[in-house]
Amino acid sequence: MTVPTRFGVLRLVATLFKVFAWITLVGSILGALGVGVLGSMLQETWVDATLIPALLVDGTSGIIIGVILIASGILTFFSLYAAAEGIQVQLAIEENTRLTAALLLRLDEQNRPAVRPTPTYYGEVVDS
Repeated sequence: MTVPTRFGVLRLVATLFKVFAWITLVGSILGALGVGVLGSMLQETWVDATLIPALLVDGTSGIIIGVILIASGILTFFSLYAAAEGIQVQLAIEENTRLTAALLLRLDEQNRPAVRPTPTYYGEVVDS
């Protein structure tokens, strides 16, 4: 037995959260690699400090910023992905609850004995 799916917008939001999580992860990794490579390639002799922030001038600071970008990207990825999974878990619980309620109602209707009229003291028949 299946029940119709409900809450289509929440399902869409969960899917969008997963897509944004993957985009964030890939973007942060590519950005961190770009900053790390750019920071390690730059030399103070040929870079004007007014054009590029001072932290990117030497190689170690570029690598440090790259690691921070990767760490923040991974943290954001897990946050967005966990939010999406949380929505999907709640939707699955709701769907299983409706299915269980429908099955219990069907079982109750099948096992319910037929109601017989109860005779009263005077011989009248009263439905109970």
